[in-house]
Amino acid sequence: MYLRALTEDVCELCRDVKGYFLTLERKLGSKPGQFIMLWVPGVGEIPLSVADEEDERVLLVIARKGKVTTFIHDNVRPGSVMYLRGPLGRGFQVNSNGRALIVGGGCGAVPLLFLTKVLARNRSQVTVALGFKDRDSVMLVEEFLKYTKDVYVATEDGSVGVRGTVIDLMEKLVSDGAYDFVYTCGKEAMMKAVVLKALDMGLEVEASLERLVKCGLGICGSCSLEPLGLRVCVDGPVFKGRVLTQLDDFGRWWRDASGRRVPLPA
Repeated sequence: MYLRALTEDVCELCRDVKGYFLTLERKLGSKPGQFIMLWVPGVGEIPLSVADEEDERVLLVIARKGKVTTFIHDNVRPGSVMYLRGPLGRGFQVNSNGRALIVGGGCGAVPLLFLTKVLARNRSQVTVALGFKDRDSVMLVEEFLKYTKDVYVATEDGSVGVRGTVIDLMEKLVSDGAYDFVYTCGKEAMMKAVVLKALDMGLEVEASLERLVKCGLGICGSCSLEPLGLRVCVDGPVFKGRVLTQLDDFGRWWRDASGRRVPLPA
């Protein structure tokens, strides 16, 4: 069942990325890490993480990548109507009264914003490490600061925050003290390094994977993970670190539009 979503506001977040504030017919009821399928009639349907939800209002963050996202960037304005179905998939396990380390890279920051908000409301101490390519790709930092003062940024060229990757940033932060759990989302090579580091330190860790999702219902198999046959759209997109280490596909393979297993895009 699709929900009618009225576009209330659109904002530029960074280069080729916009935030869309949508008002729904009723509360979506999503949990951090879950996703929705956004449908633009006559154009197509895409999966998107929920960046935030409050009552009947939802924030979606959309990067200009393909046909549907380009159409949205060029044509959706306040007053435009789109449709969504969800929430779908398995989200993050939200712990309370602990110390959480959030590690996000690029657009991987999107589902982590909602998670940070809920963790903070659950009285967890939250430290956020965000990594971006350069100044023009930095986004959502001010939004994270609404929920925790401990937000650290790394850029590859050093134009904002510290010079280096979010992995470099994580290495500095974990040496300063222990965390109870780690959450991550971003490029898969980055997440693999985060997962292995966390597990090596004996920490619980969860990661949100991105795959080519077509149906969102676990029927088509386009997002299956070998050798366990897990489907990102229903068994994920969030997986525990120890499960990910059992997957040959993690950090290496995914399926293209035809269903072929191909090297994961860089």
